[in-house]
Amino acid sequence: MGKEIAFLNGMMDGDEVLLIREGLITKSDILQILPEIEILLDKHNTGKIIKRKIVNIAIESVQNLQIHAFLDNANSYKQKPLFVLSKKENDFFISIGNLVNSKEIPYLKDKLVKINSLKDDEVKYLYSVIMKQTFVKFSDKGGAGLGLVDMKKKSGHPLQYHFSVIDDSVSYFVLKVKIPNE
Repeated sequence: MGKEIAFLNGMMDGDEVLLIREGLITKSDILQILPEIEILLDKHNTGKIIKRKIVNIAIESVQNLQIHAFLDNANSYKQKPLFVLSKKENDFFISIGNLVNSKEIPYLKDKLVKINSLKDDEVKYLYSVIMKQTFVKFSDKGGAGLGLVDMKKKSGHPLQYHFSVIDDSVSYFVLKVKIPNE
């Protein structure tokens, strides 16, 4: 797990790691991770609303890892998909790491910058527009960017992200979502 954690270290900055999963995420993994998260949140006396936000963001995150996993020669890279639930002071964080095709970085970065620039009411409006559209521009892997918008909507905070170049064609993408325990 060394290199994946190294990619996250700058973004973890003293977080207490509560749960970590490394490797490709399957549907059965999702069914196993969610109850574990709920048990951990209960141990931290997390309220129902915050727990629901965290679980929903976790679902979006692991689905992102599952759907957007870089599979072309992925076994030749030491970096693996990574899911981390952490806590720092009174806030929870969900972080994911995944290999991405370097050609996708400008598109993904542009999407993240746009989402992060929106105010809460604009995020809610964009979310409703995407949900209502019948003809949405889907990515080649089936997503319309709704997951990222939903994460921002539920967290109420900008999505933190970082790209680390591995080679000419592949980078490691890290996304961190803050969920305040208010």
